[in-house]
Amino acid sequence: MPRPSRPRAPTGNSKVIADLLQKGLALHQSGRAKEAAALYERVLALDPAQPAANHLLGLVRLSEGRADEAVTLISRALKGNSGDAQYHCNLGVALNAAGEPAKAIAALDRAIALKPGYAEAYSNKGMALRAMKRFGEAVEVYRQAVRLKPSEAGFHFNLANALRDAGHLFDAESAYRRAIHLRPRYTAAISGLATALDSEGRAAEVLELVDRALADLPNEAKLHLRRGRSLYHLRRLPEAAAAFRRAIELEPLFGEAHLQLSYMMRHETRDAEVEAAIRLFADDAASIEARIFAGFAAGKALTDLDDHDAAIAAYKAANELSRRDLVRSPDRAISDLARDTQRFEAISAPRSDCGFAEAAPIFVVGLPRSGKTTVEAILDRHPAIVGVGELPTLGRLVAELKGEVGDTPIAEVPSDRFAALGRAYMREAQSLATPGLRIVDTMPSNYRHIGFIRLALPNARIIRPVRAVPEHIVAIYEKYFTSSGYDWSSDLEDLVAYHRAVEAQLASWHRLFPGQIYEVDLRQLQQDRKGEIKRLLDHCGLGWSEACMSEVRSEPQLGEWPSERILRNSDAHHIAWRRVRPDLWR
Repeated sequence: MPRPSRPRAPTGNSKVIADLLQKGLALHQSGRAKEAAALYERVLALDPAQPAANHLLGLVRLSEGRADEAVTLISRALKGNSGDAQYHCNLGVALNAAGEPAKAIAALDRAIALKPGYAEAYSNKGMALRAMKRFGEAVEVYRQAVRLKPSEAGFHFNLANALRDAGHLFDAESAYRRAIHLRPRYTAAISGLATALDSEGRAAEVLELVDRALADLPNEAKLHLRRGRSLYHLRRLPEAAAAFRRAIELEPLFGEAHLQLSYMMRHETRDAEVEAAIRLFADDAASIEARIFAGFAAGKALTDLDDHDAAIAAYKAANELSRRDLVRSPDRAISDLARDTQRFEAISAPRSDCGFAEAAPIFVVGLPRSGKTTVEAILDRHPAIVGVGELPTLGRLVAELKGEVGDTPIAEVPSDRFAALGRAYMREAQSLATPGLRIVDTMPSNYRHIGFIRLALPNARIIRPVRAVPEHIVAIYEKYFTSSGYDWSSDLEDLVAYHRAVEAQLASWHRLFPGQIYEVDLRQLQQDRKGEIKRLLDHCGLGWSEACMSEVRSEPQLGEWPSERILRNSDAHHIAWRRVRPDLWR
């Protein structure tokens, strides 16, 4: 967040304005922004064009979440002082907060032109580029900010986030650790590192990291949340619940902690914890983010309690909140899917002259909530297999290759380029696994890259779990996605259209690479577990292992129910949905 700077002394105006500005600035810098705003408004009553007062009041409005007003005020300040780099920089921050990252970048570029060594402007430009999902460019401008101010922990943290977005796992981890080295009590960086390690299946390391941090920061709610998540992934459920409860005790309006606790519980009564989530969801004074989390938490609890109509209403309201300020582009996302496969139309099979054939990784692909975790859990029990989580590596390498070859038809791309892609993927992925074991990568978005997998890793196995379409759509809609790329998930019409487009894309992959994608029907898996697992292992070139038959819930819950009760509850929930949206079942 930009900080107020000392205003230039007004010229040609009364001493009253100068005194008001100085008093306002003192209040502002001491954290009394509301009182400062009243003084800035008094200045503007005397001189509506006064640059410093417009700029400083704009910063107050920005801190209050009133980004549109901040844009208006700072733009007015620039009319009277167009050469001030800080004004342009803060206008960029306000524009990004107002959902206009492209305009923000223009303002920040102007700030950098006026002040070439302006590290903060580079960092803020990185934020705008991240908002536009231009992660590679964000990495470069954050690197520039770090070069200009290498001792600024926040810049290393921002760089780490962009690196993680761009799929540079190891560089991201290093940047998080550098931020923590510079500021040992940097909670956001500790939490970011924990998230990165968690996504790689390194829950034990997360627990060790967070426990060290909590020794110094025992009352930091975000760290207790991260501790709970690591304990959950280690299947230490009672301890995980205690950690989430501690986070809520420290910060009652911590929506994400309410959601994580609700997700891992089987609710039997509408107890105080359920009521707390429902109250937070209805609290107009709470932050939008906290209310969204709480809404999904309430929906999960009410589903458990068989109050399905109320649960559906909660999910719908939470999704409406989540897309209030969302810049949605479902049409573009759908057209991107079609382009993914069109580039491979001239290729009917993996080319014999290309690819890295020395490895046989397993990719479990498909939209979220399709059953990937279930399939991974089965495979991970095989003694020859190790899961490495959801790796962004392939997506990053594919993006780099696309940037390199441009519009060149895939059939004309040199064969050694695909071999290099496969080798680079395996080098990074294998570093997370025990030597000698085959890896399983469950990054959902890899369904978009099946063509590249076939060419770069010709011996890879591709698995796609399949579940009934209406149930899958409902499951996605009832999940809150905090990462980028899921803007189509919070609106049922967009979700249905995107789901249909993904199905069409997968049909194209089947046509282009027949027999190369193995589908696991989750219903069949329930009805003939041993037969389905044997066929799955055969497809992967794995011998039979009885360990794969052990039925461990992919998403275990405290107070777990018998399978029959889970099925009854699920059926009742879908019946309620069918009343609300019968078109989904047609």
